[in-house]
Amino acid sequence: MIKGIKAIIFDLDGTLLDTEFFQWQGWVVPLREHGVELTREKYLDFAGRGGADIEVEIIRDFGLELKEGDLLKEKTKLLEEWFSNERMAPMPFAREAVEYFFNRPDYKVAVCTGGPRDEALLKLRKSDFLKFFEVVITLSDVKRGKPFPDMYEKTATKLGLSVSECLALEDTQYGVQSAKSAGLNCFAIPNEYSVRQDFSRADKVLGSLEEVVALFQKNED
Repeated sequence: MIKGIKAIIFDLDGTLLDTEFFQWQGWVVPLREHGVELTREKYLDFAGRGGADIEVEIIRDFGLELKEGDLLKEKTKLLEEWFSNERMAPMPFAREAVEYFFNRPDYKVAVCTGGPRDEALLKLRKSDFLKFFEVVITLSDVKRGKPFPDMYEKTATKLGLSVSECLALEDTQYGVQSAKSAGLNCFAIPNEYSVRQDFSRADKVLGSLEEVVALFQKNED
């Protein structure tokens, strides 16, 4: 399946950067002002989905009388503040994996993230990852985020490749669904926030980005 791949497309939160805790807390803090405690267990149902979709479900599930968009604005503001001041820790082997593909002329490298553009670029700059990516597609670039296929379709188009020539690396079932619905190949690398999700649509489920690189290295032998 690796044969014919010309682009590696990385998800950002939970795949490249260890930021899922902040994504969870971005909901927790404003919800506490409304008397709601979003537990880690409950957040596990949301990890990897677009913020607007999560907000709709939270408002519905907790019976909140809030104007649509207000909670998401509070979360976005908090995350921009945190990501401006906090250290951006990479996921295990993330930098090595990105550099491996970046340094091989046969591959293009891109990011496809369900977060807004300003937040994504802030995180990529802060972590010194931005320089590696030819294309960065975010929620701000499409009408529908993950799990819809729009983001990955747009990423492949921007790379000038067919979807079948692209491999997505995702940590959640919603990211996998987005990539597979668009027609991409997709490897899943679950983390502690997504490990209980359904990865049956992924072409492979691996334990780390190091395993991804090892598969490509084996193919080179």
